[in-house]
Amino acid sequence: MDMRYGLAMSLAYVFLGVVVLIVAKIIKDFLTPYKVDEELTGKDNPALGAALTGYFAGVIIIFLGASVGPAEEELLPFNERLLEIGTDFLYALFGIVALNLGRLVVDKLVLYKFSTVKEIIQDRNVGTGSVEGGSFVATALIIAGAVHGEGGSFVTTLAFFGLGQLVLVIFALFYQMITRYDVHTEIERDNVAAGVALGASMIAIGIVLLRATAGDFVSWSENLTDFGISAGLGFGLLMILRKLTDYLLLPGTTIAHEIANDQNLNAAWIEGVVAMGMATVIFFMI
Repeated sequence: MDMRYGLAMSLAYVFLGVVVLIVAKIIKDFLTPYKVDEELTGKDNPALGAALTGYFAGVIIIFLGASVGPAEEELLPFNERLLEIGTDFLYALFGIVALNLGRLVVDKLVLYKFSTVKEIIQDRNVGTGSVEGGSFVATALIIAGAVHGEGGSFVTTLAFFGLGQLVLVIFALFYQMITRYDVHTEIERDNVAAGVALGASMIAIGIVLLRATAGDFVSWSENLTDFGISAGLGFGLLMILRKLTDYLLLPGTTIAHEIANDQNLNAAWIEGVVAMGMATVIFFMI
């Protein structure tokens, strides 16, 4: 009986995950000034494909953050377990709305020098799509950390989501400051490598912010202190490691030269994978 009950609850969550993806697509269709299906399959727009790949990956991340809980939840009576599933669904819906709000934050505060809708839909700019896709994943990681854990509330979730978004924007602006080329200019002139590098780096800081926002809520002072330490340390280490990548992995050249002058996707992938890999190390080791 316990095994069948556990299997039924697991299948319920699988079904709920499918429902969440469908709802996410409906919300995306409603909030965009273009027809998603027409752009994806009618016009074969690769830029929107890159952005939506990050969006749907983000939805899954949010759903997992909301639904994965302590093992003791499996022992709850049937009616309490159903209530738990309903609560997880509501948090996932909140996460989807917050994910779309996060996109607006990135559009207005990160890629603020041009219209991302124009670049993705009219110019089919894959670099812009890659940044938007990366920002979706990064924002989803922040949301997943904010909704995960015990002891919190909707207020704490909203607060740590807001703090995470603030750090994400600061990271992107600082990334521009220490980069030897104008990120906006390169992305706007259809330099895919520049967009991939920034998008992957945003995912990396998102992993760090997942570490900063995840966990049980104990108190404002303790959790805010933990957030500040994790976010600040991860932020600093990622910036240092980004510089070291030039000297250790690309001898004889620089990432900036390869991306800005040669539009070399290889350099962008190396920068992005190293950043995400080291962010994962920071997640588990700090």
